[in-house]
Amino acid sequence: MTTIEFKGVTKTFNNGFRAIQRTDLTINPGEFTVILGSSGAGKSTLLRMVNGLETPSQGEIFIDQRKLTPQNLRHIRAKVGMIFQQFNLVNRLNVMTNVLIGRSYYRRWWESLFYLFTKQDYKLAHWALERVELTDKVWQRASNLSGGQQQRVAIARVLAQKPQIIIADEPVASLDPATSLEILGLLSKICKEDGVTVLASLHQVNLAMQFADRIIGIKQGKVIFDDQPVNLLNNSLLETIYDKKEHEKIAVA
Repeated sequence: MTTIEFKGVTKTFNNGFRAIQRTDLTINPGEFTVILGSSGAGKSTLLRMVNGLETPSQGEIFIDQRKLTPQNLRHIRAKVGMIFQQFNLVNRLNVMTNVLIGRSYYRRWWESLFYLFTKQDYKLAHWALERVELTDKVWQRASNLSGGQQQRVAIARVLAQKPQIIIADEPVASLDPATSLEILGLLSKICKEDGVTVLASLHQVNLAMQFADRIIGIKQGKVIFDDQPVNLLNNSLLETIYDKKEHEKIAVA
């Protein structure tokens, strides 16, 4: 099981906007951690730095006690699976091929380019599709699936990668409430059964309360809450994480 460490990390974009204030965090192995906050709070930036999609302006990030650098980025990314809000599937390809793309880190570049995968890769892909209950959709085009099914394919793609960490950036933002529960339940099950560290960003307080082992509240790029979900049950804390008007909307929902 793998630890993620942020040591003095900041992120300032070229236009001068500081998305992440100085941050020191340790994400514990095998834990389902949710980063909670409003849109623009810095959640996605924080997540994207874990697998090198964004680079810290200052500070260091360690994955399994190994510093994240451009030189070892590919090695680190093989350990870190990423799930996106918009699924990021290749719509013209079938489900099996989309899942096999998760094995690309273990193939030579030209093998991945021509979708040349081994029998072991196919075996892992079938196993991953069984985990997400999509074995009946193996040869369907990704574009023909529902949103929930597409996100399950995205999860299967990550599972085929055999990651030690799963990063999920607003994984249910485009899904209906019932499907959102299914997807987060599936990620929680993977976390507990496989010992995979899951770090997810959400803006839905109720979902964070239901599934997280730990909640990190972030506002304007600064961590302002870091504790067990039960200790978030305080209106003043929620008002601190969210703008007052947004908090009132959440309370009504």
